Amino acid sequence: MPTQLARPAPAVASSAGARALLDGVRSGHPRVLIRGTSGSGKSALLALVRDRIPGPVTSDAAADTAPGTAVVVDDAQLLSAAALDTLTVLAKRPDTTVVVATEPRPGNPGLQSLAAALDGTLTLTNLTSREVARRAETVLGASLPPALVAQIHRLTAGVPRSVDAALSGLKDIPSPAVADRALAASVASSHAEVIAAMDPAMLCALSIAMAGAGLDAGELSRTLTLTEEECRDLVDRVRGCGLLLPGDNLIASACEPLRFAVGTQRVAGLQLDTLRVKVELGTLDVTSARAFAAVGITDPDLAEYLCAQAALAAPRLASALYEEAVWAGADADALALRRAEAAGLAGDLATAARLTDTLLERASTTPDPELAAAVRIAASIAAHQGMLVRSADLYEWLGPDRLGIDRPIAESVLLTAGRPDAADAAAAGGTDAPPTSTTAAETLLAQGLRQSVDGSTAVALNSMTRAVSLSATAARPRLLPDTGAAVAALTAMHCGELDRAATVLARAADTDPDSGVAHNRHRLLAAWVSMLHGDLDAATRTVDALPAVAARPRDALFAAALRVGVARRGGEIGALHQAWDAAGSVVAEHSVDLLSLLPLGELWLGAARLDATHRVAHLVDQARELLTRLGEPILWATPLHWYGVQVAIVTESPADLVPHAHALGVAAESSSYAAGLARAGRAWLRVLQGETDAAEVQQAAMGLGAIGLPWDGARLASEAALRVGDTATATALLQVARALRPAPTDRDGAPTPTVGATLTERESDVARLLVTGLTYRDIGSRLFISAKTVEHHVARIRRRLGAQSRSEMLSMLRAMGHNA
Repeated sequence: MPTQLARPAPAVASSAGARALLDGVRSGHPRVLIRGTSGSGKSALLALVRDRIPGPVTSDAAADTAPGTAVVVDDAQLLSAAALDTLTVLAKRPDTTVVVATEPRPGNPGLQSLAAALDGTLTLTNLTSREVARRAETVLGASLPPALVAQIHRLTAGVPRSVDAALSGLKDIPSPAVADRALAASVASSHAEVIAAMDPAMLCALSIAMAGAGLDAGELSRTLTLTEEECRDLVDRVRGCGLLLPGDNLIASACEPLRFAVGTQRVAGLQLDTLRVKVELGTLDVTSARAFAAVGITDPDLAEYLCAQAALAAPRLASALYEEAVWAGADADALALRRAEAAGLAGDLATAARLTDTLLERASTTPDPELAAAVRIAASIAAHQGMLVRSADLYEWLGPDRLGIDRPIAESVLLTAGRPDAADAAAAGGTDAPPTSTTAAETLLAQGLRQSVDGSTAVALNSMTRAVSLSATAARPRLLPDTGAAVAALTAMHCGELDRAATVLARAADTDPDSGVAHNRHRLLAAWVSMLHGDLDAATRTVDALPAVAARPRDALFAAALRVGVARRGGEIGALHQAWDAAGSVVAEHSVDLLSLLPLGELWLGAARLDATHRVAHLVDQARELLTRLGEPILWATPLHWYGVQVAIVTESPADLVPHAHALGVAAESSSYAAGLARAGRAWLRVLQGETDAAEVQQAAMGLGAIGLPWDGARLASEAALRVGDTATATALLQVARALRPAPTDRDGAPTPTVGATLTERESDVARLLVTGLTYRDIGSRLFISAKTVEHHVARIRRRLGAQSRSEMLSMLRAMGHNA
C-alpha cells in the first residue's frame, strides 16, 4: 500500500451533475444551488468551480456586483435574510454565474426563495460501496479488498469527509492485520473534530438522536426548554451536520466520540428525559420504545409499554418485545412464561425450552396455573422435537390435579403417546375453564382423538373438524403439541379421506403466519396428501419450497420420510439411497406416537427396498406396542398393517404378509378403508404365490384407487401384469394401472409435453428411465408395459440412433438430454 497520499480531485467531482456544472462554468453562466450535508464535498466542489471560471469571481453577494463577475458562495445556510435576498436578485440576472452551496434547511424561507430563483439544484449524496472502492483506488493508487471496502462504508456511511479520513488512516500501517483498528481510529478522530465544533444545543440533540427514537421539534422543546422555533432550526442544523443517517439515526461510529464529548451520564439523562416527554405527550411508539430499550434505558413506563405492545403483537415481534422489556427493567421471572410462549410460537424452540426449564425448576414455588402453562409449553416443544414420550412424561409428572384449563391437552398428549390409563385420569378431573373458543376447540380435539381410538371414525373426524373451525376464531394463539388441523388431517389420511385432509390443511394455510410453527407442519402434511394421491411432483415441489425444515425434528422426520416415499414410488434406487441416508440421523432421534405412524411406515418400506429393515425395527416394535396398549385401534393400526403387507411384498416373504393381511381382514368388518386394503392384501398374497387372479387384482386395484391410494392400486396391477403369462391378461391389467396412475405434470401442473422428434413419446419415456440405470423389469413396472416390450423399444432406439453398442447408445441419449 502506498506510503504517501496524493491530492486527488474530491470524490464529489466524479458525479454526472458535478461534471456538467464544471463544464458549464467555462462556457456559460450557470445558476445552481449545491445542497449537501456537512462533509459531503460542497466546499471542495466550489473550489473546483472557482478554478474553472475564466473571469472574476467573488464570494460577497452585493447588489452592485459587476456584470460578468461570477458569484460563488459557500455555507449559505449561515447568511442573513438580507444577504439571501441579494443573492436571489443576482440569481435572476442572465449575465451572472451564481453557484451557491448550502446545508439542507427546509425551514429557511430565504433559502427556499433562492432555490426557486436558480436554474437547478445539485444534491450531493453519500458514496455507495462501489464509489468508496473507486475513491480508494484514486486516493491510494491500489484496489482494496471487498471486505475492507465494506468496513469503510459501514464505519463512514459513505460520507465523503469520513471516507477520506478512513483512507488516510491506511497510510503507513505496518500490516493489513491492523487495518480495522486504523480505520476505526481515523474515522472516530474525524467525527470528534466535527463534534468539537458544535454548540451545546446540537450536542444535546445528537445525544437524543443516538437513541434512535427520532427528532421532533415539539419534544425537543420540552426536553431542552427551548422554543419550538429554536428547536425546528436545531433539528435542521443537526440533520445537516453529516453524522445522521436517514431516519435521524446517529452513525454508529460517532457514538463513542459523542459520549466522550458530552459524558455518558449526560447522554443517558437526555435520552431518559426524551422518553418521559414521549410518555407524557402520548407519542411513544413501538419503534422508539425499542430504540430506547436497545440503548440501555431502564424505566418502568418503558417496560410496561413494551409488555403491552408484546401482548398485541405477532409471535416473532412479541418475543423480541418481551426480551426488550426485560432490558428496560421488567421482572424477567414474571415474564418468563409469556416470553416462552411467544418464542415457541415464533419457532424459537431453544429459547422457549430454556425459559420453561427455569419455570419447572421453580415448581415448588410456582402457582399451579403457571406451572400447568409451563408444562404445556415444554410438552409442546418436546412434541415439535419429535419426542412426544417426553410430553407425556411431563403431564404424568404434573398429575391430573394440577392440569387446570389444559386438561384436554394433557388427555390428547397421553392418548397420542399410547397411555390410555393416564389419559382417562386426566379427563376424569373435569375442568372449570371458561367456555371460550380455545377451550372448546381443545376439548373437541381430545374427544375426537378418543373417538378415533375406540369409537366411530366418522364421529371422530366430525369432532376434529369442528375443533379446527373453533380454533380459527380464537383470540390469542397458544403453543400446543400439535394443531387441530394437523391432527384432523393425519386422522383423515389414516382412513383414506385424502380430500378431506387436503381441505382442512388448505383452510388452515389461509390463516397460518409464514414464520409460525404451524406453517411448515401444514405444508408438509399437504405434501403427504399429494404423495398419497400419487402426485409425486407436487409433493416434491412443496417440500423443496419449505424453509428450515431441519430446524424442527418432527418436521424433519416427515420431510425425510416423504422424500423416501417419493423416491420409492419413482423407482429410482439411487434417489432412494440418497433419501434414506439423509433420513438416518432423523430416525435415530425420534420416538413413536400415533401421529408419526405414516412416516414410520414409509421409512420401513423404504428400508425394505434397500434391505435395511434392521435400522427401523426398533421403531416398528415401538409402534406395535403402542397400538397394543391402545387396544389395536382400527383407524390407526390399519395403515401400518398395509405398510407391513408392502414390506412383505418387497422382500417377497408371503409368510410375513399373512399376519398383516389377517389384521386387515379383521378390521374390514368395521372399516371400508380396511376392507379395501384387505382385498388388496389378499390379491398381493396370491400374486406372490404365483396364483394371480386378474379379476381379483383388477377389483383390488380399483378399490385402492377408490379409497385414495391410486398409486398403490397401479403398482398392484402393473406387478400382476408382469407375473402373468397371458398377453391379453397382462395388457388388460396394464390398462388398469395406466387408468389409476396420474399423468406426470410439469412444475406448473400442466401435462408433460411429448419429447423430441427423433424418438417417439414412448421411446423417449423408455430412454429417460434407461439412462438412470433401471432394469427392463423396473422400466416396465413404471410405464405399465412388459419387460419384453421395453426390450423391443430399446432395440428400436438403438437402430434409430445408429448406435454401435449399448454404451454408445446411452452416451447419445445423455447428450440428447434424456437424463434430465
